[in-house]
Amino acid sequence: MSPEDKFEFKAEIKKLLYILSQSLYKHKEIFIRELVSNSADALKKLHFLTLQKTEIENPDLEKRIDIIVDAKEHLLTIRDTGIGMTKDDLVSNLGTIAGSGSEKFMEKIKESQEKSENGGVDLDIIGQFGVGFYSVFMVAEKVEVITKSYLKDEQSYRWVSDGSGEFTITEADKEERGTEIIIHLREEENDYKNQYQIESVIKKYSNFVPFPIYVTEIKEETEEETKEKTKQVLDADVIDDQDTDDETKTVDVEDSESLEEDEKEDDTPKPVNELRPIWGRNKNEITDEDYTNFYHFISKRFDNYRHVINYKVEGQIQFHSIIYIPETKSQDLMRPEAEHGFGLFSKNVMIMEKCQDLMPQWMRFAVGMVDSEDIPLNVSRDTIQSNRKMMKMETMLVKKFIKELESLAENEEEKYLKIWNEYGTFFKEGVVSDQIRKDKLLPLLRFKSSKTPHDKMIGLDTYIKNMAEDQTEIYYLVGENIDTMRLSPHLGYYNQKGYDVLLLNEVIDNFLMMNVPDYTTTIGEGDDAEDKLFKFTPIDVTEKDKSADGDKKEGEDSKEEETKEEDIDLPEESKKFLEFVKETLGSKIIDSKMSKRLYSNAYRLANPAGGMTSSMQRAMRYWTQSNMGKDFQVPQKILEFNPDHPTVQGLVELYSKDPENGKLKPIINQLFENCLLAEGDLPNPSLMVPRLNQLIEMMITGKDDVENMAETMAPKEEPAGEKPSKEEPTKEEPTKEEPTKEEGTKTEQES
Repeated sequence: MSPEDKFEFKAEIKKLLYILSQSLYKHKEIFIRELVSNSADALKKLHFLTLQKTEIENPDLEKRIDIIVDAKEHLLTIRDTGIGMTKDDLVSNLGTIAGSGSEKFMEKIKESQEKSENGGVDLDIIGQFGVGFYSVFMVAEKVEVITKSYLKDEQSYRWVSDGSGEFTITEADKEERGTEIIIHLREEENDYKNQYQIESVIKKYSNFVPFPIYVTEIKEETEEETKEKTKQVLDADVIDDQDTDDETKTVDVEDSESLEEDEKEDDTPKPVNELRPIWGRNKNEITDEDYTNFYHFISKRFDNYRHVINYKVEGQIQFHSIIYIPETKSQDLMRPEAEHGFGLFSKNVMIMEKCQDLMPQWMRFAVGMVDSEDIPLNVSRDTIQSNRKMMKMETMLVKKFIKELESLAENEEEKYLKIWNEYGTFFKEGVVSDQIRKDKLLPLLRFKSSKTPHDKMIGLDTYIKNMAEDQTEIYYLVGENIDTMRLSPHLGYYNQKGYDVLLLNEVIDNFLMMNVPDYTTTIGEGDDAEDKLFKFTPIDVTEKDKSADGDKKEGEDSKEEETKEEDIDLPEESKKFLEFVKETLGSKIIDSKMSKRLYSNAYRLANPAGGMTSSMQRAMRYWTQSNMGKDFQVPQKILEFNPDHPTVQGLVELYSKDPENGKLKPIINQLFENCLLAEGDLPNPSLMVPRLNQLIEMMITGKDDVENMAETMAPKEEPAGEKPSKEEPTKEEPTKEEPTKEEGTKTEQES
């Protein structure tokens, strides 16, 4: 054996080695992935040489990776039967870090550290700089590499270093081709002296390396185990002596041989990893059980999936992906800080557990993986460089995902509706946030409507197909509760006309309708097909705008659109009543008026024509409350009355006969708050209780001077909207400490 050859790392390499071993990787366990990946590369190279019929050392040796855990000696050994290395290979591969240019590489490391918030390096270069091996010094006191090249009659060598600045190379007596890395673990690194922990890391990062990975543990026998083995041997000798007596026992030779074979089979070690990844098989070979097992692996969940997409692309860019839609959403999906993304693999080795660059935010409910050799990899494999190829992959994945949803919506409606009920909010989020795919996502939306049964939903295309002949717009109503909206006074006119109205009750619906002014779809088939645009129109708007009954032709421009749809010739009593209502409610409303649009309903609150829609008002409220901490602001609207309704006629008559009647103000305030309550705009409904009690007592006793008990108590907050202010937007008008009976009738609670 030749004497020991000692080599010294270059000065800049010493600094680099420290960075690599101390700062580069986010998790220490990564070193196992790096070493296993190196072994897999060595085996792939050997396989290539075998296909070329190159003469190699030990041609019949099984291509495999072995990991041996020796907790007693603090050793972890990773062995492969790959291509091996010569002495020159050891010097160039393990003695020269970042062979593509040490200075440039150091500059890149430094630049990355400066950009990183925690000072660590978060680059991702795999194989380009040859630095993965040195991650072993995160856990090792010393590392030995014993290797023998695939070349015939080539000497084997031992490489040794403690990572401090030099390494030695000596001749070794390894007989079989391949490389063996012996890691002398630091005493405190107990996680890597445990077989289960090593297997877990393999399953996490290298479960689909295309060569078998075996993990074994060398265990020290305890004194009790030694005694037990000795006892078993002695007992076996006694049994053997008894078996020599033919009269005592007869043994069937075939059964004995069969039993021995079974025992051998049970003792045969099994690979820790999946030798053939699921995405590497033909689709017709993959069973439902295979998909389920892989779903549990990739999602780390134990529920079932609703749908799976197996998508392979071959061309200028190549990748294979498997995407799942889980049956139910996880609890952390609504947390903005929760990580999301597909698992990213390269050559069957996991590079990133969650790669956000492969999906838009709204798709975060989907789980899956992508394997590609085209991704640009950097140092630590934990992240990847964003470039055109990554953007192209993301575009193709999302396009396939949407196309699959379209197919489900058309051909498997029941299945699609289950997906929609679970994840519809995310589709709406996509319409709001993903302008590139907005038009593709719109047809996937599903809605409750005023004409559909309670358990049914419809899409926009179905809504348009079922439109009334004179209908030219898509009507919608945004509220807090579907059942309440079905009773809304806004629906009276549209029910009478036979128009369907979409009912939207989710918070995100307010932002959705702010971003979707219209919808374009194809009407007709063949040569008669044409794209037609339909405007979204809210129905809780006063009639002082363009006609909502479809009488005017599309595109018609006339001054009539700037006037009321139906002019009402009001009696003097009604005009005075409306003035009283406006005086009573003050700044809570914009105006009060009569309307012929209410049919069987007595009154409603409507938005002014050309003003903010209810969607905008709610969106602003959610925004200011969540981000600016502002109090609940009740929107100002127009209070409309139905002149043909008995309630309204009775109120007008009561006011005309007795303008000072004590019932009038409580009733006006109550019906106003009834509207707010139905719209979901009343911040504190419990404040209505004293007034309700006041009205009940008036009805039962026939009196009109019953006091509101809340006004005789200490000053309190008013219901919303009376006197807008930043601190107390919903204050009631204060009452005198000791009001007289006459004063009490004039200062009834006004909210």
